[in-house]
Amino acid sequence: MKNLIPILVLITVSISLNAQDYAMVFPASIKIESKNDNYTRLNDFASDVLLTKDFNYRDFLKSSKNSIVNFQLNGESFTKSEFTKILRKGAKKSDSYAEFQQFLNSSYPQFSSVLSNGNKHLIYEKFNKGTFNSYFQDLANNW
Repeated sequence: MKNLIPILVLITVSISLNAQDYAMVFPASIKIESKNDNYTRLNDFASDVLLTKDFNYRDFLKSSKNSIVNFQLNGESFTKSEFTKILRKGAKKSDSYAEFQQFLNSSYPQFSSVLSNGNKHLIYEKFNKGTFNSYFQDLANNW
């Protein structure tokens, strides 16, 4: 009995001291890694689009729906399929490459900074292919 009280006191003190060791600490380097990771994801997305020989928007959209990749742009999170739809809408609304480039620079500067001007032009051509505007342009050019 004489030893029971000091033993219980030591156990409670040791438990309270060890309980502080299990606090979760998040270092500041996680934000840096996520920025680099986001850059590589954007770069991979652009290379997926650019390296596809016969790019078909519908097929690419179907394959992107199965992807779990998320992009962080302007404080918002987009899935691969949502970002694909955004680029298609931007290409459809633009009458020329200059308007598409302005759309990218104003709306998504992070994605725009990943691409060179030549790659932006190729992405515009691939996403604009098959749109109503491109059909009219082809019709006017081939008339």
